[in-house]
Amino acid sequence: MSSIDSMIETDENNNMTNLYETDFIEWTIKQAQALNDHNIKALDWDNLKEEIEDLGKEQINAVHSFLKQIIIHRLKLDYTNEILSRGHWMDEIDDFQDEIERRLTKTLLNKINIEPEYERAKRKVLKSYKINLPDQCPYTFEDLMTRLPDN
Repeated sequence: MSSIDSMIETDENNNMTNLYETDFIEWTIKQAQALNDHNIKALDWDNLKEEIEDLGKEQINAVHSFLKQIIIHRLKLDYTNEILSRGHWMDEIDDFQDEIERRLTKTLLNKINIEPEYERAKRKVLKSYKINLPDQCPYTFEDLMTRLPDN
């Protein structure tokens, strides 16, 4: 590679990094086009690597967030005497299950850790209700994903 080619490549990389910082959507379009064209030189490797890693983290975080919400509502259903909100909580659980099903892959399934989400959910429920809750999560992932019967 000549020094001129090297300077052009460095300039293109700097432009792509700048685009990443100033117009993320345009950057993604250009990166997708470079991938489609197999144009290795046009790829912003550092930022592309970071974004791909973040995509995976975002998906597991979303699944964990929905699990936390399911646990909150299940705890309210199973450990409080509140009657009026039960239908709403059950509808919410159903919606959260749908969101998890949309995202779930075998890889994500292997990364699910219910206990931290149970602790967060438990803390949230105890702010509103003076009840005793189990120290350990009383639900398995399968329990949380099983559709509740209509009442």
